[in-house]
Amino acid sequence: MEYRAVQRIARVLEILVVVLAVVGLAYRATVYWLLPPAAGEPYGVGDIVDFALGMLIFLAGGLCAAAAVGASVSGDGSEQHLVFRPAVIGITSFVVYYFLHPHVPRLM
Repeated sequence: MEYRAVQRIARVLEILVVVLAVVGLAYRATVYWLLPPAAGEPYGVGDIVDFALGMLIFLAGGLCAAAAVGASVSGDGSEQHLVFRPAVIGITSFVVYYFLHPHVPRLM
């Protein structure tokens, strides 16, 4: 695949992973608390959605890292200083989400 096409894909994935992380944290602060588990059940619909958002963030971060590897392989060397950016953004977004997730205050 051409270097420019990989870079475009990487930019879209960068934006996607950051938006997913912000949406996941906003969900945890608001809507999550409106979906409690049923009586006697350990998990509810809110927990399932919360888990799915976390997995989407993890997947998007992994795809960002893969796009960075693809860009470094397909590049000609002139812009190699930019190929680490998608990996850093993807991995950092997931790590920040992972560490902030249990500390997000209840807003509703």
